[in-house]
Amino acid sequence: LNIVTLFCNEIEVIEYAKKLSQQSISAEISLVIVVNKNGDMPEDNFNDNLRKINLKIHLYKPGENLGYLNGLIYGYNQFVMKHEPPKWIVMSNTDITFSDNEFFKDFYMSKYNENIWLIGPSIYSPENKSYDNPQYKKRHSLKSLEKRIYIFQRPMLAYYYLQIANIKAKYKKRKKEDSQYSYSLHGCFFFINNNFMEILKGKKYGPLMYSEEAYLAELVRLNNKKCYYNSQIELIHMGSTVTGKLEIHKRSQYIKESLEFIKKEFYTSEIGDEYVE
Repeated sequence: LNIVTLFCNEIEVIEYAKKLSQQSISAEISLVIVVNKNGDMPEDNFNDNLRKINLKIHLYKPGENLGYLNGLIYGYNQFVMKHEPPKWIVMSNTDITFSDNEFFKDFYMSKYNENIWLIGPSIYSPENKSYDNPQYKKRHSLKSLEKRIYIFQRPMLAYYYLQIANIKAKYKKRKKEDSQYSYSLHGCFFFINNNFMEILKGKKYGPLMYSEEAYLAELVRLNNKKCYYNSQIELIHMGSTVTGKLEIHKRSQYIKESLEFIKKEFYTSEIGDEYVE
């Protein structure tokens, strides 16, 4: 099961569905699309395009913008009302291209430890000519988290912070790393074990977007499970085709709110303080 959200990007969602239909085991793949917000494409045209794709597609409309992670969780909950939960659930962006048509088959050919609840593939960024997984190998300290909250409380400071981060990403290129356990994985595409999904499906992520990776990593960690980066499967991520359009004041506000949520949930409560490094 692959779940995605739609936010004014019908063409991109259609193209992504076509790529899934080209996978060698596409007959075993179901795509769930959660409509957070329709774009300019007429709804009938969008539905007609989806019907032409040889893939099992389910379209759900919550009637409001639930955000990224909450939208994905909503899609899962709607799907399992009428279908058997699969062993693995993919939550992903749609600005994705697979390295080959064996991507999903290669994922299933790999064997994973029972303690692994979250898996991320190798992710190549053409814009930076760099690799984005594993995202973070170690957990952020409380001091590091508070520093970033301070920055994103100030939009102009956040602007320069993000500009510097982009420059670093372009010039300090990350090479592809070997498979390994990791604290967190890049949020554009990951596989979630259904045992973890059973926990996640009853939760609501506080912010609208951002810091979903840290939220999932913390839940995995608190359940004494693992996140795993699998270098044997690879995709290409075009990057921020929706969130990249946000102006800096709105973007910094969303990021600040997400970081404050992570701090409150996992760093300043009784259970969180026990784990602060």
